[in-house]
Amino acid sequence: MSASSPCISICEVENGRCIGCGRSETEIAEWRDYPEEKRLAIMDRLDEEAANGGWIDAGAFAQAASATGDAAPASTPAKVQSNRPGTTNA
Repeated sequence: MSASSPCISICEVENGRCIGCGRSETEIAEWRDYPEEKRLAIMDRLDEEAANGGWIDAGAFAQAASATGDAAPASTPAKVQSNRPGTTNA
């Protein structure tokens, strides 16, 4: 069995957390050393954070969009999909 990971290959850290998967810099650095049980617990926490609107301030998406010229209203938080197979966030 392969190790579980929430990585979605958007690897950029802002405010100490990856904007792709939501893990902290420490969690990313130590991920390979964590037992599967701890990885799954972290992934459950990330799913819960995503279900509650995520950890990134909605304004961060507006700033990123304005830097690239894309239109993204600051008042509309981005929907965050679950990284766990077989789960979705409504």
